[in-house]
Amino acid sequence: MIAAHRYAQAILDLSEQHKASDNIYQNAVDLSKIIKQNRELYSFLKSPLIKSDKKEKIFKQLFEKNIHPILTQLLTILCKRRREYIFPEILHAILVEYKKRNNIVSVELITAFQWDDELRKSIIEKIQVLKKSSKIELHEIVDENILGGFVLKTDNEQIDTSIQTQLNQLYQKFIQTNILN
Repeated sequence: MIAAHRYAQAILDLSEQHKASDNIYQNAVDLSKIIKQNRELYSFLKSPLIKSDKKEKIFKQLFEKNIHPILTQLLTILCKRRREYIFPEILHAILVEYKKRNNIVSVELITAFQWDDELRKSIIEKIQVLKKSSKIELHEIVDENILGGFVLKTDNEQIDTSIQTQLNQLYQKFIQTNILN
């Protein structure tokens, strides 16, 4: 959404002037999680039946003490313009834009077991070189169903070396050549 992206850029520009971009980013992470986990809050923000000034008042009561004033001001502006329904998209756009400005790559690593710190550090260093990034934001997921290997996901690519995927591919080849029939 173009409007969300423009708001995000303006918020990050303003936060950089006030040396608060890290705080804004962390607030955006936290608020995004809260909104995703709480369908009622999401529906509340999106509802055209609830007046904007009521939304602003409730949102301030819930979060004003815990979020940066720039985000509180943003929500006030959105409510006055009756655009508070795009707040979740703006938060997402803030996360994307902040990562872009700070050369941060988000990576999801799925493995069959928990990795130790030394191996994790080695993987992060390799991804930094591969992605030409100064910082890697690593999200680890343990999924025993992949049996072994790993699945590495970034925004636009996936590397899947899992044993489960290799077994599925082998099975598909057997079916195609009618070995199993």
